[in-house]
This record gives sequence, C-alpha cells and structure tokens, in this order.
Amino acid sequence: MIQNTIINDKWLKEFSPIPLNYNTKEVQNYIKIAEQIWVEPILGYNFYEELKYQVKNNQLTDENSTALVEAIYPLLGYAVALEALPMLWMHVSEVGLTLGHSENSDSVSLKDLTYIESHIRRQVEARKDYMIKWLNEHCSSFPLYQPQCNSCCNAGLNNPNPMWTVYSTRKRFTKLL
Repeated sequence: MIQNTIINDKWLKEFSPIPLNYNTKEVQNYIKIAEQIWVEPILGYNFYEELKYQVKNNQLTDENSTALVEAIYPLLGYAVALEALPMLWMHVSEVGLTLGHSENSDSVSLKDLTYIESHIRRQVEARKDYMIKWLNEHCSSFPLYQPQCNSCCNAGLNNPNPMWTVYSTRKRFTKLL
C-alpha cells in the first residue's frame, strides 16, 4: 500500500498508462502530488480525508468505492503518469541528470516527450471533467462532497480553493487575477 494516499499499486496499474509489470516504486512520490493537484481540490478537503481514512482502514462504503472506481481512479492514474513523466524520462544520479539508455533502447527525444505529455494532459483534462460531472450527478450519495455547479445538492457550500486551476491547461487562471 502506498502511504497516505487513496490508491494502491493494483488500482494505479489498472487505471493508468503504466504497464502492469512496471515497478511502481519509481512513481510513488508522484501519487501524493497528483492527488494534491488534481483530485483533492475537486473533492474538497473533507471528502478527500474521508476517502483516505476509509482506504487506509479498509472500510470503504459502497458509495465511496464506486466513486473511486468509476470517477476518481481513472483521473488519478493518468494524473500520476503526467506528474511523473519528466522524471521517468530522465534520471537524477550522482553524476547529474541523465537520459535512460541501454544497448537495446534509447530515450525518446524532447519532441517525443512533449507529444506524450500533451496526449496524457488531454486525457487528464477529459477525465477531470468526467469526474466532476459524475460526482455532481451523484452528489446526494456523498454528503462531504462540495459540488461545483449551482444545480447540485449543497451547491455553494465550502467550495474548494479556485487557485487549483493554476494546474489546468485551460486559460482560466487569468480570470482569478
């Protein structure tokens, strides 16, 4: 189990582009980062903490388990890949930054990496929008969720900090200034 997160290795491999035989220890540091950037601001602090507690103690309610599998893990799996991508492309060692290379393979070019990052970011954005839509449609099942629309139950209560849009590729950040 990955410490203090809402996803484990099994679900990470299930819902991310990371291969099933990949050693997820290389991306574990990015799981918490992806949760903080992409998931917690949408769920809100209280709902996120409830999920962490239930996952940690193996006490998931049916509703929360469904939310994780249907909406949250699909976003989180790709968000972890997006946040870890630069460090997977290169490695930090005692000699400095190096690109992965072996006799049988070469690293992708910076141009290739940019394409891959762009593709994964589009997936993350689409999955983020889907997660918000799914949670808003089922918000009556999640009393701690803070919907992000005006027509949902409990709308307007304790909305997450809008500064999370700093990490969005859409140009919404300029509206906050």
